[in-house]
Amino acid sequence: MTTTSLVVVGLNHKTAPVALLEKLAISQDRLPKALHQLSTYEHISEGAILSTCNRIEVYAAVSKFHGGAQDLRNFLAEFCHVAPEDFNDLLYTYHDEGAVRHLFRVAAGIDSMIVGESEILGQVRRSFQIATEEGSSMRILGSAFRRALRAGKRSRTETEIARNPVSVSSAAVELARRAFGSDGSLSGKRITVVGAGKMGRLAVQALKSAGAGDVSVVNRSEERAVALAEAFGVEPRPLESLVEDLATADIVISSTTAPGMVIDQALVRSALDDRPDDKPLFIVDIAVPRDVEPEVGDIPGVVLRGIEDLRGVVDSNLGTRLSEVAGVEKIIAEELEAFARWERSTESAPVVTALVERGEEIRQDEIRKITVRLGELSPDQQAVVDQLTQRIMARFIHAPLENVKALGDPEQRDAYLMALRELFDLDHPSE
Repeated sequence: MTTTSLVVVGLNHKTAPVALLEKLAISQDRLPKALHQLSTYEHISEGAILSTCNRIEVYAAVSKFHGGAQDLRNFLAEFCHVAPEDFNDLLYTYHDEGAVRHLFRVAAGIDSMIVGESEILGQVRRSFQIATEEGSSMRILGSAFRRALRAGKRSRTETEIARNPVSVSSAAVELARRAFGSDGSLSGKRITVVGAGKMGRLAVQALKSAGAGDVSVVNRSEERAVALAEAFGVEPRPLESLVEDLATADIVISSTTAPGMVIDQALVRSALDDRPDDKPLFIVDIAVPRDVEPEVGDIPGVVLRGIEDLRGVVDSNLGTRLSEVAGVEKIIAEELEAFARWERSTESAPVVTALVERGEEIRQDEIRKITVRLGELSPDQQAVVDQLTQRIMARFIHAPLENVKALGDPEQRDAYLMALRELFDLDHPSE
């Protein structure tokens, strides 16, 4: 029998440095093109891509596991223009139940740098939505992603995994807060948020919750900056004012989706020309690809932190969420079993249908023969014959159908279904 495997190949914050993750990052506006290219590979029948600040993962339904996994590795190298040897040793690969389990754990927030984070479920949903719109997520991936979203939603409503939610943006704010004295007060600090997207909005929200008063938002699109500023009572600023904002800011949190550097050495040095020597500038870059040129951290008076520096904040804020992981794993196990039942039913459905149809063909053929021998039957006689033959056929095929449902091992199920096909000659029309 021809079988299809579900495979995921990827890298995340646990396996790869930020410098590599940003090279392999695929922005949301490039996902349709990436999915179309992915569909051209020999063994790929369905595909979806999850690209966040902490991970890049490619999910696919493949006709052959090894060939499909290699296609996914080749896709990452070719689409992202990164040599395979730069990341092959850092990749993780899961297939079938392992791939589905990994997707469920990601959606539930327990595979994230920040356990129970709020953003990842929405990111999984958007990746699935785009894949569906582009026609690359169909029966197999569609069912897996829908179950993953269900597992993620249940995890957050049935456990305390998302209690006191923490995000990358709020962790960045906490990192900045800790940098300014033992009390960590943001009162009186001038803070600039670069980027008015989802991460920027979460950063502004966290800043306001932490008591920051003097906050401005710098964004390329003035309309988005104004909308965010009005929502939280902060000051909107055009991107052209960035040098001026850097010159007066105490803290900068940058989170744009720009493909290149937004803040480089020249820009920062220019901003620091008229800045007092004893006034440090604290910059947190939470964008992938990075917004801030790494060498900015070498400039005297500048402290640069990135996503990799958030781990200390994250580890000290796990608390209740870690104690809820066992409950989340139980939900994932339940959703995995539901997905497995669906998978078994879809794999056996063609054989079950063929067996029932073959039985009905035989039943109808025998009724025609007996009618020829006995002559025309009365309506009552016809009803009795129909009922009797249907019951005989139902009892005859009951055991094979129940045995199909009971088989959990994929290899046993495939062998059993193949035997049914051959024993009942289901692949050939009846004479």
